[in-house]
Amino acid sequence: MSPWSLIAIPLCLGVVVALLWGVSWYEERVLSARSLILYTARSRHVGPDTVELFIATQSEGLLKDFGKTP
Repeated sequence: MSPWSLIAIPLCLGVVVALLWGVSWYEERVLSARSLILYTARSRHVGPDTVELFIATQSEGLLKDFGKTP
């Protein structure tokens, strides 16, 4: 086994772990329903009626998921 193989194995493992951590962070911080609701509520280019409708539909899904968790 060459020395490069011994270096590449932990390096590849580190890259995979970093990629999985990054995707998890992105889903929790950017793509979650909570972050979408906050972004929509803070945006100034969307009217209040649109924001209210969006928050109502997203909150309904969150409440259904909340009821399913033990």
